Order: sequence, then structure tokens, then C-alpha cells
Amino acid sequence: MKKGLLILFALVLVFSLVACSSNNNNEVTNNAPPVKEAPTEEKVVETPVEPEAITLKLFTALADRANGAGKVEQDIIDNYMKANPNVKIEVEALQDEPYKTKIKVYGASSAMPDIMQVWGQPVFINPLIEADKLLELNPSDFSDKNFVAGAMDGFTDEGKLYGVPRGTDFFVLFYNKKIFADNGITAPATTADLLTISKQLRDKGINPIAFDGMDGWPFPIWFEYTLQRETGDFNFMDKAMSGEASFNDPAVVAAAKNMKDLADAKGFADGFLTADYGASRNLFGQEQAAMYMMGSWEAGLATDENFSASFRENVGALLYPASDLAKATDTAAWFGGGYSISKTTEHPEAAIDFLKYFYTPENWAKMTWQAGAGFPAQKFDEFLTGSETNLQKDLIGIFGGMTASSNTPVADTSTDKFKQDIMTLHQKLVAKQISPEDFAKELDAAAVAARKQ
Repeated sequence: MKKGLLILFALVLVFSLVACSSNNNNEVTNNAPPVKEAPTEEKVVETPVEPEAITLKLFTALADRANGAGKVEQDIIDNYMKANPNVKIEVEALQDEPYKTKIKVYGASSAMPDIMQVWGQPVFINPLIEADKLLELNPSDFSDKNFVAGAMDGFTDEGKLYGVPRGTDFFVLFYNKKIFADNGITAPATTADLLTISKQLRDKGINPIAFDGMDGWPFPIWFEYTLQRETGDFNFMDKAMSGEASFNDPAVVAAAKNMKDLADAKGFADGFLTADYGASRNLFGQEQAAMYMMGSWEAGLATDENFSASFRENVGALLYPASDLAKATDTAAWFGGGYSISKTTEHPEAAIDFLKYFYTPENWAKMTWQAGAGFPAQKFDEFLTGSETNLQKDLIGIFGGMTASSNTPVADTSTDKFKQDIMTLHQKLVAKQISPEDFAKELDAAAVAARKQ
């Protein structure tokens, strides 16, 4: 699981029309009957057959259709419908957590969307595969789309492809350079620096870190960092999940204590446990927090006109701070969301055709990068313009400098119950409802229970 991330058809139609005719004049004698001309055949004009009218439903977790990746997705959909006027694509878009709830509702019915967003992680895609809800795809349909090596792995089960990845994701600290400069604060180089800086910001009445604490899923990704900074190795997670090691370990206790210490020092924005994705993002974008812990898909912060020009010009990205055992370039990174097709779709050919169009490099890869909307799971170096935002440049530096990567977040490697358990445990930890020692014990118990399922 913990492997480093590694970074195009011509149809010619020839029409020929060959027609020949001859017309001979014969002499007519007085006794010969007149020559009758052959009747002229009437030309049959064929009426073009109108293509079948098709409606596809696409369900996505890119809720913002006016900015970032959601806008790119919608632009590609609109372009496809213009090129294929017989196809109508109806979009339903929800934020991540409501999306994940509703996809379960769809999964329990016979009315699955034709095309749906999926995450190439066991906790999400495996139940859909096991329930026979997804159409098997032909890898050759996407072999010319320039995907990064390994990108398809999470969407493949027993050698069969059930989805296509959309993004390469990694977790960073976004920060407001102006707030840092105005307050004489330098970027944190170590985990100890992060705690110190958070206290300094608090003393100045500034929220240190905006964080989506209500939805819960960012906590285990943050835990990937804190634990790896204690052990120097992302592989510890794999071993603890498989039973080769235990989460009830001093390193886990120490990592949990570091998380609790940051929370106790009010390192997170006021009310962060009740702030969902949109609320935490807006708090940072409205310059009410100095930092924002989130994924590289938020590269669109630098182009989101809902926020001030000052913010867009000053938003940057930092590596998660280092420790004595781990480099800052050791990064929590994985291949994120993508698309699958329902096995029950009435229009599989049309759905596949759309995905082939979507992943044409000049569409998703180029448009996403040049819109500053994130990192595609496809190679995009040919689409660099030289006019990338400063935030994009920061993220390129982080991505290009990775020395180790976590791959699939631990919460997404097992069962849905384990994911809920681990998210709840983190929420309890930072809310002072559980000690670091008990956190480690209960986390290990959750992993043991997950292995038995």
C-alpha cells in the first residue's frame, strides 16, 4: 500500500462515388419501329436516421459547479452535450459526506445513477463491487489517456477494472502568507514549531488552523502524519491493520498526545468540531484563519472569486512539518476520486463514450491543471503554461519533492464500521473525552474487530 507515486486515434473516412452511363444513338429505318427510351429510374433520397435520444444521470461529489474541479467537470459535460446533441447528462451534486450517505441509498435500490463518483479505496468501492453494482470496464479504452503509473490500482479488483481515477491527492497545510508576514511568523519547519506558532497566533487573537472536524474524515489523514513523524515510516499503519503490529503502541500514544496537545493549545479554529467542509474552507478563504489543513484538490483556492484578491494572491501551501525521524517531504498522498458506471445502466455504450471523452488529456488533465483546480491522475507536464498561480507552484514543489507517500488513508483501507470508529475516536481525543492511552487501546480493538469481518 505504501509505495511512492510515479509520475495518446485517428479515423480516416474515404468516400467515393463512381457512376457511369452511356447513351448510344442508333439509325432508324423507315420500316423500323421507333426506339423507345428506357424509363428513367427515380432517385431514392434516404432520410438521415436521427440518433437515439439518451439521458444519462451523473452523480458527483463536486458540489461547487462555479469554481474549481466542479466547474471543470461541468464544462466538460456541457462540451460533450454540444458535440453529442442527442445525449443529455443530468447532474446531481452533493458535498462529500452527504454524497457518501446517498450513494448507499442508491446502492440499496435498483435506480443507480448511470455514472457516479467513486473513491478507489476499499472502504468505498469494495462494497459496490461485491454487490455487483459496477460495470466492468475495458482498460484498453483508457490506455491512451496518459494515466500516471499505479493510478488504476485502487479501482481494480481481481484484475478487473471498475472505475477510472480523477485526481492525485496529497494533504498539506495551506497558509495565508500575509497573515504570517504581518505578524512576524515564519512557516513551521518542525512539529514543535507548529505548536509554538499556533500559540503565537492565538495570543494575537487569530484562529491558527481551519479544520473540518465535524465530518471527521480529515482526522485519520492528519493521524497518518503524526504517527509517521513518530516512527519515520508510513508502513507502521499497514502492519497494525494486518495484525503484524499493534496500535496499542507507545508511538501511537505519543502521536495521539501530539494531536491532543495541538487541540488543547487551541491550535484549531473556534468551533472546529462543528465546522463541516464548507464552513472550514470559507473561514480560511475569508481570512479568519491563518492555516487550513486540507488536500491538494483545493488548489482552486487561488482562483476562487468568492474570496478577496488579497487572499487569492497570498494563499500558499506548506509541507507538513518534519520531526527528528521523518522528513517534511514524507507526504500523505494517494489517488483520489474517479468515476464508475452502473452495471444496470440502459446506455452503457454512451456512458463509456462519455468517460473516454472526459479523460481525453486535452479535457480533464489540461483543463483541471490550467484552471488551477487540482492535480490530475494523468500526466499534465505538457499543459504547463508558465503562468501557474503561486499556490500551484507551491504544490508542484511539494509533489515533485516527495520522498515517501502514505497511499490510501488508513480509515479507507478496511470496513465502513472501522472508518466510523476511527473518526469517532479522533473526535473524542481532541474533545478531551478520551486519553491518548485509551485512544491507542480502542483503535487497536477497532482494527482487530475489522480483521474479523
